[in-house]
Amino acid sequence: MSIRQSDVELLSGGDVCRAWFFLPQESAGRLPCVVMGHGFGLTRRCGLRDIATAFAEAGYAVLLFDYRGFGDSEGMPRQLVSFRKQLQDWRAAVELARARPEVDTNRVVTWGFSLGVGHALTTAARDPKVAAVVAVAPMFDGLSSTWSAMKRWTPANLVRIVLRGARDWIRALFGRPPLMVPIAAEPGQIGLLTSPDAYPGYQAMVPPDFNYHTAARVALAFWTYLPGRLLRGFTRAILVLPSMIDKVNPPGPTLRRTRRCTSATIVELECEHMEVTSDPHRSRIITSTLEFLNDRLPSGEVE
Repeated sequence: MSIRQSDVELLSGGDVCRAWFFLPQESAGRLPCVVMGHGFGLTRRCGLRDIATAFAEAGYAVLLFDYRGFGDSEGMPRQLVSFRKQLQDWRAAVELARARPEVDTNRVVTWGFSLGVGHALTTAARDPKVAAVVAVAPMFDGLSSTWSAMKRWTPANLVRIVLRGARDWIRALFGRPPLMVPIAAEPGQIGLLTSPDAYPGYQAMVPPDFNYHTAARVALAFWTYLPGRLLRGFTRAILVLPSMIDKVNPPGPTLRRTRRCTSATIVELECEHMEVTSDPHRSRIITSTLEFLNDRLPSGEVE
């Protein structure tokens, strides 16, 4: 099935976030819509377009957006990972999807990768009209993800990152520009993610002009973000695809939290964290998502 892609904008916190909106070329009636958001420090140009187009080819509307301060979206300061702001962006994206005349407002799904999963789940937990959630290589537990990263920092780099994060917080209090730290780096170098697969994984996923830096203050805050706690009382359908050899978001805490959710479907992936956008793992994610949505969405599923 051929598809149509259009550039759209959504307003969040006074800034414009930019997105792609995909539709099947031939569609009748209002369609279910998958709202897609990326992981830590990434943009919509980092491997998710092929997944989005596959969903559109299967008969879904898809909205794939950039967070404020990242990619093509507006927002200052740049490269700042703010959980609060990104959750506002998710809410604005869901509202834009529902406002589209092509979309069935009762069949909007949030789909996230890595950190984007935490946002997708939190958005759904706050919005009872979200029909379902898809969680790929999920970040459900910021504490375990922070500990996993810290175990790979040298003692000297641990001190550098903590001090840089503290200085960045202080600079923010006085309205100064952020102090940056690399998102990913080779083992032994200074960076937030330094497992052997991290930097090569980012290189394989991102465009040539990708900005590998983020505001250092996130290193001091990431452990506080625990969206997986919401799973205990979550009753709508959720598909969780943990990476069983994930060095970024360890699968143990992910599975423990997911098994507390009676409405969860688990499909295990045997890949590194950053391999989810490459085949054969990408194809399995697409197939599993479509099977899940066709089976678990409310009445009016895609034929």
